[in-house]
Amino acid sequence: MLRMMKYPNSLPSSDPSRRRERGITFVEILVVIMIIGLLVAIGYPIMWRSLVRAKLLGEVKMVEQATMVARINAVKNSRRVALQILEDNAVQEGGLVVAWVDDNADGLQTTGEQEVGRWFVKEGLGRNGFFLSPDSANAFFKLSASGTARGVVFLPNGTTIANVSGAIGVGQGAVEVQDKRSNRIRLMIRGGSGTVTQQMWNPYDSVWSDEIRFWRY
Repeated sequence: MLRMMKYPNSLPSSDPSRRRERGITFVEILVVIMIIGLLVAIGYPIMWRSLVRAKLLGEVKMVEQATMVARINAVKNSRRVALQILEDNAVQEGGLVVAWVDDNADGLQTTGEQEVGRWFVKEGLGRNGFFLSPDSANAFFKLSASGTARGVVFLPNGTTIANVSGAIGVGQGAVEVQDKRSNRIRLMIRGGSGTVTQQMWNPYDSVWSDEIRFWRY
């Protein structure tokens, strides 16, 4: 009787919880590593492309925001506001976009004139910098006769001087925002309303498109 009672204890346990205590096998570890590697291989290119698009669109949005802030300030306070976008009529890496109340209408940011805001376009080494470029077909207004800065002027009634001709409410001026992968987005500021529209360069057909989808990575 005693031997029968002890007998079950001498057999290997068939308890499922004890079988699970054996740990993870080398094969299982390899399978997990392979799954993780596959997910990274699939997800990284998507994340990278999203990052490239987000960076350039962020710079574009900043320049667009500067335009809106300058125009709103001119209308709200009934004052002439100048917005410098380009230092001159040449390509520049990075740079400063600045708006100020141009009380004396000379197109120069002089001492005592209130600054509305300033925005910095990023410059950098490698593939992280951004360029501002003039658009030959839609050159910006030259803000002053003695200086080289170009941009737009917002008048108290909301009318805009944007085109190189200097005519009030006529034509349009444009700036290209480009990264080092040759992705190019053009911001066009229309005279009169000051409306800002976006276009992206289509390198396949060599035309500007209203669709923002022609990305290079």
